[in-house]
Amino acid sequence: MRPLVHVVGGGPGDPELLTVKGARLLGEARFVLYTGSLFPEGALRGLAPRAVLQDSKGMVLEEIVGVLAEEARRGGTVVRLHSGDPGLYGTLLEEKEALEALGVGVEVVPGVTAAFALAAKAGLSLTAPEVAQAVAFTRLGVRTPVPEGQDPKALARRGLTLAVYLSGMHPKRLARELMEAGLPGDTPVLYGHKVGQAGEEVGLTDLEGLARLPARDTTVYLVGEALRAKGARSRLYDPSFRHRYRR
Repeated sequence: MRPLVHVVGGGPGDPELLTVKGARLLGEARFVLYTGSLFPEGALRGLAPRAVLQDSKGMVLEEIVGVLAEEARRGGTVVRLHSGDPGLYGTLLEEKEALEALGVGVEVVPGVTAAFALAAKAGLSLTAPEVAQAVAFTRLGVRTPVPEGQDPKALARRGLTLAVYLSGMHPKRLARELMEAGLPGDTPVLYGHKVGQAGEEVGLTDLEGLARLPARDTTVYLVGEALRAKGARSRLYDPSFRHRYRR
């Protein structure tokens, strides 16, 4: 049987936001390599009581792939645990490609990303009928560049909700660039620091207020008019709107 690594999205850190499949795999796991800088070890110990846990903090890609391949060949359930969703601002592609080159199969289990956990915590929606029907995930280019046209300033426009990751150390710059792009200073901003983890802080402000927030990592920002939409009603349950499920 081909050795297999399960790449699991651990969500923002709250064990109750893990998928049922992810929780099952962790419960069965013999070995778990986890992103220690982002996923609390205390929560993980309860989810994977029989597993040997190893923190990938401080490891380079070649070490990560080597450990996962070796453990997968030994058999049993092997989990590579990422925070959030593995397919968003993670190393899924490079790890998967390297493992498959070594003859190791990869199964991916999605996770709840911080933007969704933040919106849910605040009871807000990323989209609103007639207001915002598009969402863009982006980040500031700092040490790692962002391709041309994909940074928050280039994407900013009315009706689009921005989910800004990996930019928590630069709230003043983010606010300035979004206002330079033409967004009004009173555009709503929902911020979340350590969403789903101990020390969580969630708050609602606007672009002018964003500039005064402290610089902190592990922070995600949601920006857009959908965050203050009220009275919006979709056609889905409108009595005058007929579709194939309600004629």
